[in-house]
Amino acid sequence: MMANNTESEKEIRKLNERWAAAVEAKDIDAILANYIDDVIVFDVPPPLQINGKDAYRKNWENFLKNFKGTVKCEFKNTQITSGQDVAFLTTLTRIGDKAIPESGSWVRVTVGYRKINGKWLATHEHISIPAAGGSQ
Repeated sequence: MMANNTESEKEIRKLNERWAAAVEAKDIDAILANYIDDVIVFDVPPPLQINGKDAYRKNWENFLKNFKGTVKCEFKNTQITSGQDVAFLTTLTRIGDKAIPESGSWVRVTVGYRKINGKWLATHEHISIPAAGGSQ
């Protein structure tokens, strides 16, 4: 049976919007709500590979300490590809200080999702910074 990809894409887009709201609220539990426990993450800050939601929580705790004021999370060029039980989201993301409009760096983000027991969960995430000299 073929999945309604449009409906799946809408669900993934809503997940991403809730994730952004959680980042802006600095709510780590909500940020991690849609990750499997043994998620694999390649993030910008070390370590090179993060294994598991608990380890990823530490990266978020350290990252959010950088913001004394209100956080703003922005996306551009978001694309979602989905099937019945697997989906991928790619986007450019910037997390910065809301009071400073151009703060934060744009990073590339790819998230792999699986639909488990009727719920989309992130199983793999890769965040990277474009190499110097790259263009948008």
